[in-house]
Amino acid sequence: MRDASRTPDPELTAEERELGMDRDITRRDFLNTVALGTGAALLGTAAPGLASKAVAQPTPVPAPPWHPFTGYSGIGDYARSNGNTWDVVSAGHGLRDGTYGRAMAAAPDTGEVYDVVIVGGGFAGTIAAYTLLKASDRKRTCLMLDNHPIIGGEAKRNEFVVRGQRLIGPQGSNEGGVPRLDWLKDMWLDIGLPTEFEYGALRPDRRPMVFPRTNYQWQLWSDDFESHGFFYDTPTPHWVRNPWGHNLEGTPYPDDVKRDLLRWRNERVEPWKGDAESLKLWLDTMTYEQYLTKERKLSPEVSRYVDPIYASGIGLGADVLSAYSAYSVSLPGFVGLGVDKDREAFTSSHALTDARLGNSFPGGNDGIQRCIVKWLNPEAIEGSTQFAEVHNRRIRFDMLDRPNTPCRMRTGATVVRVVQNGEGPTGTVTVTYAKDGTLHTVRGRTIIWSAASWTAKHAMEGLPDDYRTAMDSFPRSPMLSVNVALDNWRFLYDLGFSACSWRGGFGFTGNMRPNMYVGDYRPPLDPDQPNLFTFYVPFNQYGLSLVDQGKVGRQKLLSTSYRDYETQILKQMVTLFGNSGFDPKRDVAGIVLNRWGHAYCNAGPGFYTPRNGQPTAADLLRRPWGRVTFGHSELNGNQHWPVAAAEGHRAAQQVLAML
Repeated sequence: MRDASRTPDPELTAEERELGMDRDITRRDFLNTVALGTGAALLGTAAPGLASKAVAQPTPVPAPPWHPFTGYSGIGDYARSNGNTWDVVSAGHGLRDGTYGRAMAAAPDTGEVYDVVIVGGGFAGTIAAYTLLKASDRKRTCLMLDNHPIIGGEAKRNEFVVRGQRLIGPQGSNEGGVPRLDWLKDMWLDIGLPTEFEYGALRPDRRPMVFPRTNYQWQLWSDDFESHGFFYDTPTPHWVRNPWGHNLEGTPYPDDVKRDLLRWRNERVEPWKGDAESLKLWLDTMTYEQYLTKERKLSPEVSRYVDPIYASGIGLGADVLSAYSAYSVSLPGFVGLGVDKDREAFTSSHALTDARLGNSFPGGNDGIQRCIVKWLNPEAIEGSTQFAEVHNRRIRFDMLDRPNTPCRMRTGATVVRVVQNGEGPTGTVTVTYAKDGTLHTVRGRTIIWSAASWTAKHAMEGLPDDYRTAMDSFPRSPMLSVNVALDNWRFLYDLGFSACSWRGGFGFTGNMRPNMYVGDYRPPLDPDQPNLFTFYVPFNQYGLSLVDQGKVGRQKLLSTSYRDYETQILKQMVTLFGNSGFDPKRDVAGIVLNRWGHAYCNAGPGFYTPRNGQPTAADLLRRPWGRVTFGHSELNGNQHWPVAAAEGHRAAQQVLAML
């Protein structure tokens, strides 16, 4: 991925040159010709103008144009869809700001009518389509509209080629072990997903190491292994190997903080004497930090330690999220308290092949999504229905939206208006969407809104006040995931670490997974061969309100250029690994950013339990509004793919009852 012939960029600083940014092909020389505006200018750009005529369906091109926001985006099918690209952000902000205005009423009708129009192509949307087609023996028709260039939501991949070796990493949604929930397990088998997995391993003559197979589970639930290193910069920079496995020996925390951290992890509490609902109600009256400091009498430093971990997996920190949210995903502090159905569901969905190492397809949960898409439309991906071919072969973009297909998938389509027409069995819903700068309308007998509420409340005309108020109850926070393609990882092997933690600087954790072997995708696990190092970077802003944390975090995510992020990433890696031989000029082959501006719904106290005899916002939105049903993982508060699947499945069943 290096480009030896590139012209040195005169705008790079001496520090950026030292980091090797003048030699990396991922920069594509764009800084010589593109002047990047300020963050305010980035966020203030209006949505693309509306053209007067329709544009033909797009066809894949070898390489996407460089953009100072998006940066290098990898190769392959997903090269135009790494996180929220600039086009996706612009279209979404256009909806929010009313850019489409009067033009919506004059949008031409395509003449299409479907049994169901599904808005959103993440897990909720694709599994809603699966449920619909499965129950109707593929006789019902549906159109899926998604604002990204490729279906999948946050379950997408980044692809690289380094020294001839193909490498695949996750864009977001990660950790997809075989589920135990009945209908979901049946679906897993029905769409052709495997139940046994093979991973790369070090040669017998190499020093043994433990490799987490996901980018999440090792951060907290399974972080006590010898190949996990924690970097501290005080009193002098140093690494501590497996701090939790050695009772925090060698860490610089004061003795009283060490004691409380160990109590947080290990100490049992008195069992809850009431039932599961009363426990849920009690925990939902307070934040996780209030529970830890007031009920458990632990130091606030415990909450500050968990903040970025909690935010990485749930969205924000202990200071603003409900204690029930932490309880339901098995965070520490509740040992012995009790178990309820939601906690059992989480534990069941996370009961992976290996409790310590977890399980993840090469691109994260994109492996699941590709199988769903292939089931919905067998022509959508080249080759047979064998998992290896579904995983490794190319997407046929020209077949996604083919006429006479039970589920047509229309990408790059941002829904901007939803209007219900008539009542009862003869009623329909008119859906207006923007694609390629042009507005179009289609009609559905029903609609499943599988996108987030922050878009629904802008698009739906005539929405009742109680539904609109409910939609305001799902504040969102961002997430950034980064895949760094390494020419080699000798510097990690020499340290003996596959997973690393720290505080301060860019991010807070990063790790390298062993590659799952799928068909002919078999990258070697060897320190002198290429691999990926992945960061998951949350944006919790301690001290601000829950809503303001999301806003400030999103501002930071969206107003920072690719160039600035590239600098921060390389500097952090030099800080961590410079003394063990890491050289960014030699060892880094490419960097892809995946910005998710509304990655998580943030469940503060009161989210989970009804008050004053009124339903929760989530329970209200689980009720159909006319011929519209809502199914999105935000309704659960804790977002992971089985939850999204359950919400999409439920919304589809409601639609089937209408039809």
